[in-house]
Amino acid sequence: MRCLYCDKIVNKISFYSLFIEEDKLCIKCRKQLYMNRRIIERDGLKIETFYEYDGLYKSILLQYKEAGDEALKDVLTYKISDYINLRYFNYGIIFAPSSKMKIEKRGFNHLEEMFKDVSLKRVTGLKMKNELIQENRSALERYKMKGNFVYEGPRYKNILIVDDVVTTGSTLRGIYDCMFSQTNNIRLLSVAYKTLQKDEKL
Repeated sequence: MRCLYCDKIVNKISFYSLFIEEDKLCIKCRKQLYMNRRIIERDGLKIETFYEYDGLYKSILLQYKEAGDEALKDVLTYKISDYINLRYFNYGIIFAPSSKMKIEKRGFNHLEEMFKDVSLKRVTGLKMKNELIQENRSALERYKMKGNFVYEGPRYKNILIVDDVVTTGSTLRGIYDCMFSQTNNIRLLSVAYKTLQKDEKL
């Protein structure tokens, strides 16, 4: 098997990695893509996250989302999908919505594809009021996302809200606020985070 990122042959170095692990990266790339599960705080919310959005992770995510290299989705959620299935088994999962323009351009919903192996019940009914795109936006412009969501789905006891990258936290705050009255318990998870302040490690 070849590494999905650098295309070098992936050498299995142990019985465990040969028969149990399904890492699609070579050892060198995996060392660069360092996972460090932690809780960060953005806009008054505690968010569970796994990667810093820089270096190799940023490169792989952009190649997956913008270049349509869908095979890389397994690299981005390596071990995370299994973790979610175990830790949040009694939760419904809902993804931060992308704009219709972005989905049409990519030809797929990147978050739904990334977490295809997650067995949690999908929660539907979350929509954006306006088609706002956050790429290359200032913190002030991202702030507009807070009031840009509406939830028109059923009530759930436990909800896990998932995004791919958290920056200011405005998107997750907006989703949290519009769903707060529709659930007893909300948890927030972002695969990666941009460093803006000193974060609290787990």
